[in-house]
Amino acid sequence: DVAVMGKSQKPSLWDYVEVLKDIRVVVMIMQYSACFGTELAMNNQLATHFRTYFQMDAADASALAGAFGLMNLFARSLGGITSDV
Repeated sequence: DVAVMGKSQKPSLWDYVEVLKDIRVVVMIMQYSACFGTELAMNNQLATHFRTYFQMDAADASALAGAFGLMNLFARSLGGITSDV
């Protein structure tokens, strides 16, 4: 609820656009996009990498690649929580 935060109304779309005037925000958006894009590309190709270079079964390679993706999910959450403390 916006009243709990001491605001009188919800932010409009223009309020979000206004933030983009700060170059630091734009740089952070670009850095996060590159980082997350790299993570998605890694998750996409990791099972193939395991099968090609380590001669793993498809099921084992997929499970290991999936574990990498799950680890990223928890590590990202814990990193955010740690930075807020």
